[in-house]
Amino acid sequence: MAPDIAAYLESNPPTMKSKDLMYGEGPFGCSRLRSAMAGYVNRYFNPHKAVNPDDIYFANGCGSVCEALGYTIFDDGDALLISQPNYVGFPHDFGAKSRVSLYHVPFHGTDSLDPLCTVKYEAALNSATAAGIKIRAVLLVNPHNPLGLCYPQETLIAIMRFCNKHCLHLISDEIYALSIYNPSPAPYEPPTPFTSVLSIDYARHIDPNLLHVMYGLSKDFAASGIRIGCLIVRNPALMDALMAVSQSHWPGIADQMVGVKILENVEWVEHFRLLNSERLAERSAYARKAFEGKGIPYDGRANAGFFLWVDLRKWLPKVDESGEKVEGWESERVLVRRWKAKKVILTAGEDQSAEEPGFFRVVFSQQEKVLQEGLRRVFEVLDDILERHM
Repeated sequence: MAPDIAAYLESNPPTMKSKDLMYGEGPFGCSRLRSAMAGYVNRYFNPHKAVNPDDIYFANGCGSVCEALGYTIFDDGDALLISQPNYVGFPHDFGAKSRVSLYHVPFHGTDSLDPLCTVKYEAALNSATAAGIKIRAVLLVNPHNPLGLCYPQETLIAIMRFCNKHCLHLISDEIYALSIYNPSPAPYEPPTPFTSVLSIDYARHIDPNLLHVMYGLSKDFAASGIRIGCLIVRNPALMDALMAVSQSHWPGIADQMVGVKILENVEWVEHFRLLNSERLAERSAYARKAFEGKGIPYDGRANAGFFLWVDLRKWLPKVDESGEKVEGWESERVLVRRWKAKKVILTAGEDQSAEEPGFFRVVFSQQEKVLQEGLRRVFEVLDDILERHM
């Protein structure tokens, strides 16, 4: 999709006035961008209460939004709860500067998106408290990265109530909100549609001051180089605090005007969304068929994002490159090194806080020839391991 958005911007270049080249309206997003994003969210996230431009805080990417949240709702050394597995970038985004740590919620093979997941969150909260760790928030990624699944509404409500019970902030990262597709072959149960926490009458379940939604242009618009991330906030005190630390997270005006040029074109956005969904379905179907042809298990329920969660435990090497015996996470590292030698990368489960070795995130949103060649190299390594009983 990147060539499509590049072609659109080439034929519809953003424009700037001389005042835009100065400090403009400040570091947290110009009014035109905030209005455009509010309209976009109101169209596609189906909010129970319409989002206003003044509800939105902008930064130069969602990583900076995480950092700003780390400075404003956490104290030094505090932690947030997050289920396993999870996005590889969060430890850096929350921890590098604001020194917030992630406290993992293990599920031991049970469904982390089931409404009963709050039992595990309660156990993790109790464990952290017993260890002297202050938990300030729960972080969700919906649709989930790396599982490619959407949270059911019942689960979102259950987590809201859990957070409200313990006075925890709930941060819902919804950056893959529009990257939804129809999986093929169809899973044994209909896939769960995307539900934004904003679409729920959440004031019935959680103090609105505790709920915050993160979004950006990098995923749904194949534009990670456009550094536009935002947070939808209905907590005036938090918004003031975010603005106070916004100087170091200022999105450049050129990026802001690119965001405006995209989001204000309502008809083009809808065309792009439909085309993206169609292509994700096509590439996903190709990858699924390839994995099934090799007898490789994967989570077939996935219907969102750019990736599949693949189970390669059967293929974990028993020896490393020098012939030394390996097991556990080291076996996974050997597999990663062998793929890197063939110039292909899969995100290892270890880097995504998987609970056991052998699970990998496979990104399928590549040009068809790239996807074909990449999977060929992946399978070449796996076939060699089986043939040598390594």
